Amino acid sequence: MIKIISLIFAAGCILFMSGCGTKRQYFEPESLHGSVRFDGRLSSSIGEVAKEGASLKNGTVITRNGDEININLEKGYSFLGEFDGKFITVSPYGILHVKNSEGELIYDKDVGTMIASASINENTLAIITSDNALLIIDMNSNVVIFQKKADSTPSLDSRIAAPYFLGSLVVFPTLDGKLVIVDKNDGSLIRNVVVSAERDFNNVIFLDIVEDRMFAATAKRIISISPTNINYIDEDIKDVVLLSDRVFIFTKNGKVILTDLNLKILHEQKFSFAIFSTVVAKDKLYIIEKRGYLIKSDLDLKNFEVFKLPFDIEDFLFAAGDKIYYNNSFYTLE
Repeated sequence: MIKIISLIFAAGCILFMSGCGTKRQYFEPESLHGSVRFDGRLSSSIGEVAKEGASLKNGTVITRNGDEININLEKGYSFLGEFDGKFITVSPYGILHVKNSEGELIYDKDVGTMIASASINENTLAIITSDNALLIIDMNSNVVIFQKKADSTPSLDSRIAAPYFLGSLVVFPTLDGKLVIVDKNDGSLIRNVVVSAERDFNNVIFLDIVEDRMFAATAKRIISISPTNINYIDEDIKDVVLLSDRVFIFTKNGKVILTDLNLKILHEQKFSFAIFSTVVAKDKLYIIEKRGYLIKSDLDLKNFEVFKLPFDIEDFLFAAGDKIYYNNSFYTLE
């Protein structure tokens, strides 16, 4: 018995020592092509970042187009985004405000529970609440045109896509991994599409449309829907960038996948141990890596250069227009 206990103790010590000796590995580029210095300053530090915009601590917001506008963001409110010159802010208790570019309140609504995402088209407001309720509201009459409670989900990814307006339709990217398509005029339900059937962290994190194709992604799957077929790729997805003729999929293990619009893989590039923070696609691909690197690549993922940032990424980072914002500074892309 003593020998058995001694062997168990010795095995435990070996496992403990080997575990303690395992070091976390980080992205280390083979070579650097220079360094990046932030070339401008914001009026205040970034206080919060959403998928469609960022808010500064002085009440100013940065839109997805890179415009810095003072809308007098109320204390405790979060900025969800700018749509058709209207700015959506929400409180933790389910109060939604719509403001104009002068910061004047033009509409408010108390939905009674925390709001996950929202968007506006003309005078139609689409809302997804944190308990996965879907609403369409006419802001002129304050009439609720559509209301549906989708299945609740135990846990969410912080990246939550906003409802998408497509002509007379509203496409809701739900928190349980579906697309719910509704006619905004009469509130009739047109179609449900399952993106992914995972139990946890299954909310739609990306939704966009190019020509006659709709693209949606959760943290585990991206799908491409065309009039003739549906294609998909399963990956641990960190981010997605959609251009007119190609799709970039960024994974949580440092891989970048380039596909065509049918999600046929054209090329892959692995940046070992990289943790992607944000991405901008213009005539080049600009990837910010969390350990403080800027990876610049051509759009074919064939040639890339790595530059050192002044610091590791530890706080809020936001990319919009031709700028990357961090803390109270920004860097203008080439």
